[in-house]
Amino acid sequence: MEVRQGHSLQHPVAGALYMVVLLLLGKLLFPLDEQMGIIIFFALMIPFFFFLLRWPNTPGALFGGLCVMLAGKLVYALTTDPLSGPDEIHYYEQVSTFERLSDFMPYAWNHLVTEWANISAYPMFGLLYMPLFKWLELQDPLPIIMLNSLLLLLLVNQTYRLNEQFFRYEMEQDQRLRFHSYMIAGLLISPSFMLLSSVFAKDVTCALLGLYGAGLLLRRKYLWFIVLIIYATGLRDYSIVYTLGFYFLYGRKFKSAAAIMLLAMAVLALQIGPLGLLNSGMLTVFLFMSPNPVNVVNWDSELLFRTLEALWLSVGLGLGILNFLRFKETRPFYLIAAMLLFTYACTLSLVGYVTITGRDLEYGVGTVGDNMVRKKLPVLPMLYIVHAYSFVWGRKWFRKSAALPSIEKGGLTDARP
Repeated sequence: MEVRQGHSLQHPVAGALYMVVLLLLGKLLFPLDEQMGIIIFFALMIPFFFFLLRWPNTPGALFGGLCVMLAGKLVYALTTDPLSGPDEIHYYEQVSTFERLSDFMPYAWNHLVTEWANISAYPMFGLLYMPLFKWLELQDPLPIIMLNSLLLLLLVNQTYRLNEQFFRYEMEQDQRLRFHSYMIAGLLISPSFMLLSSVFAKDVTCALLGLYGAGLLLRRKYLWFIVLIIYATGLRDYSIVYTLGFYFLYGRKFKSAAAIMLLAMAVLALQIGPLGLLNSGMLTVFLFMSPNPVNVVNWDSELLFRTLEALWLSVGLGLGILNFLRFKETRPFYLIAAMLLFTYACTLSLVGYVTITGRDLEYGVGTVGDNMVRKKLPVLPMLYIVHAYSFVWGRKWFRKSAALPSIEKGGLTDARP
């Protein structure tokens, strides 16, 4: 497949100007009617999505995925409280606490300088959303949906761009377009992304920064990577783990991925013991299966769509295992994906262990200690990459011949893209 180099934006100057126009319209419309302002904002995101971002020639996946996403976002905007948890409330409190942006910026800078070893995500995330709220002179939390929705579109586009330029695992030419289609549609209609981009939260930002960080490393933009990872670490302490995970995946860094996994296992064994490794193995599977579809409680109206998503991802996981057993060409991809997801699960297990012991609770088999439906969001693009790869290969089960000529030969080495 021909690889096209370039920016995430197909027309970066036009894209920047268009976003300025969106903000100007928001400043005019929101004082009149916030709900109508959001509806118009979403409608105006359609040309931004189709004409200013570069996509593959998959109109069905793009149009269908965007329509479902926009419809879901409007429903969440009308039915979901953006301040649904304590973190969301604390993020929003900064909007009312600081009257002007000039009051907030010295506070955030002072926190960064004096608390650099223990940075809080509250002022760090505020650096992203406070300019929007103060420039638009908004007090209601609802407009955070605009920012998070824009970031979600950039996340889907960045995932596609990394796949287009750096995904070098076995696929036939006709499989690649289908792979992009499955991945893009999955991320756009993901109930997890749809929900967590509709509340006053940092999760979509963290996932996007992980993908951008991997892209900077792949393009050897090391200075920009350092700047980005400092900010990303301020939002989530272990952002380096999933950022390097995407870098290892796209760079085919098998040995590096194995070394980091062994290091994570060693740390976990020393801090927790064998129980930590057992829980990490279970959590690797649970990344696909959360909320657990087997649990009847998870099928209530509040969790229904996320449970359906978990069931759908679980089908992809099962199909991936079958592909691994039958098609040897797929094994390099599944091996490195398994190592990276297990490493991330080790990180979450350690975070959960610290949380549980800090509350003087008992740590046992299957204990995770935190909201893993939210914690899995930074690697959700990787889960959908595994899912799309599994389904394009799974189609070969229904063909008369399952043979695939090998495109790339070679062992498990740290090959550069």
